[in-house]
Amino acid sequence: MTKKRKVSNQSPASVGNAIAEDAQPSLRSGTKLTLKAGEAVALTGPASVQVEMGTAWLAGKVLVAGASLSVDSDAKYGGPLHIEALPDQQQVPLATTGMVKLTLAGRHGNAAAEKEPEGLSYKMQMLSSAQMAPRRYSQPWLQAAEDVVRAVRQGGCPAVAVVGSKGVGKSTLSRLLVNSLLEATPVVAYLDTDCGQSEITVPGLVSLTLLEKPVFGPPHLHMQQPTRSHFIGDLSPQGNPLHYLASVRSLCDWYWNHCGRKQQGSTVKPPLVVNTHGWIKGLGFEVLAQVLESLSPSHVMQLTTPNPNNNLPPDRWWLPEGLPPQQGDPLLYQLPSVGALQQDMGVDPSGAAFGWALRQPPSEQRALQWLAFARQCMGQPCSPCSWDLPAFAAAADALAAHPPYKVPLSHFQVVFHHARIADGQVLQALNGAVVALTKPAEKPEAGGEGVDQAAVASAPSVCLGIGIVRSVDPAKQLLYILTPIAPLHELQQATRLEVGNLDLPLALLQTANFMCPYISVWSITADGTGAGAMKARNTLLRHRLKPSG
Repeated sequence: MTKKRKVSNQSPASVGNAIAEDAQPSLRSGTKLTLKAGEAVALTGPASVQVEMGTAWLAGKVLVAGASLSVDSDAKYGGPLHIEALPDQQQVPLATTGMVKLTLAGRHGNAAAEKEPEGLSYKMQMLSSAQMAPRRYSQPWLQAAEDVVRAVRQGGCPAVAVVGSKGVGKSTLSRLLVNSLLEATPVVAYLDTDCGQSEITVPGLVSLTLLEKPVFGPPHLHMQQPTRSHFIGDLSPQGNPLHYLASVRSLCDWYWNHCGRKQQGSTVKPPLVVNTHGWIKGLGFEVLAQVLESLSPSHVMQLTTPNPNNNLPPDRWWLPEGLPPQQGDPLLYQLPSVGALQQDMGVDPSGAAFGWALRQPPSEQRALQWLAFARQCMGQPCSPCSWDLPAFAAAADALAAHPPYKVPLSHFQVVFHHARIADGQVLQALNGAVVALTKPAEKPEAGGEGVDQAAVASAPSVCLGIGIVRSVDPAKQLLYILTPIAPLHELQQATRLEVGNLDLPLALLQTANFMCPYISVWSITADGTGAGAMKARNTLLRHRLKPSG
């Protein structure tokens, strides 16, 4: 992390009207700032924020005087967090009056702080109202979030689905909706159906999580154990769409049947926010339509791009064709994508003045999630982690040294989702694999009428957590498993091991001291494990096809 930018070195033009009351803060006292309405401070890294006076706004979260909050952000993945001063009696950052006093403090004992000369775990940048303008959420996004919050305050239970193609900002909008809804209700249900770029869990799962705290930053900063999840075992529904749809429908059913709290003699369900996958062509379109049909959302937030070929149809495309509009049909919002907002404002998103992080390759984001998972296996909390080999090497060495659980192979029913393995080769196939520890779905109460026994038997198993088979003992038929599942009695409920197409990053599988089995290095020009299928690179312009002249 680079050295923290000092407020005292900034000119009035770059700082705007913001006042730094402590130009050289200490870790104990923190940095005291005064902001006028519309001005903001951009934070990168872990920090504690306390509002001394006025009202501030952070990605849907309203911070009033006396409120404190711990935040994490990543400059490369997700960009800095912008804490903006709100005018008096306002809930959205639009007016031009008001004043806010903040105190920022670093994290004691944080690894990032040890690298900073001043001992701080964060860096900050003051932003004037003009500088903050291109960094704000768009007015259509804020209005859509306000409509959903109003529905909750009027006693409703909205189910909001966020849809669109890849890279349009579905996760960003979903976080804004969650944080905004938490201002009106103590709990928000978050249904993550994007198994390739999960928000709460590692990749390869669909999950339902009951959130009580706001969510900031990229996924690897706030991974947690979901309330309920199912193992897909792949980064896309394409490999087994029927299993994927059954898993999503199971989570929808569980939400409607089990989520709720008693209030004045009745059961009140939390609002539901659904993040969907970005596969919207061909079979992916049909799968997405069936997800929405199973969900029956009250609001659909559809993100659009300037390219019509990358957009979903503008009407209610998931409903049966020819069905006339009816009262109670979901409200459909056509919202601009993050890229469309940048284009409309004429701002180069690669420029440093924009303040949003560049979209990084999904493979890198997944690798950081696996790095955060590795740290969770060792009992460490999620924290900012950089994309560098030393961080992965340290985690790999720690994984190899961490005490695993020793479990007999006979304790589990082993299920391979995408391959057939001979009985005599199960241990070899499990060695070094990423596995899901699952249990069968709960059976309905005895005597229930209308229970489809075939559906119960084929219901997807409940995922208790993810593990890594660190090693095996063929002579004793033992597995040595690393997993963050806690407490122990939950782990003991697992009766199945499920294996999919998930692989750890190569940097977590080998170090100077340890080597994962079945890895061949320096044999191909890209990362790879074992004899995995090589992907065709049809986007490359071959030498014989290059235009002449």
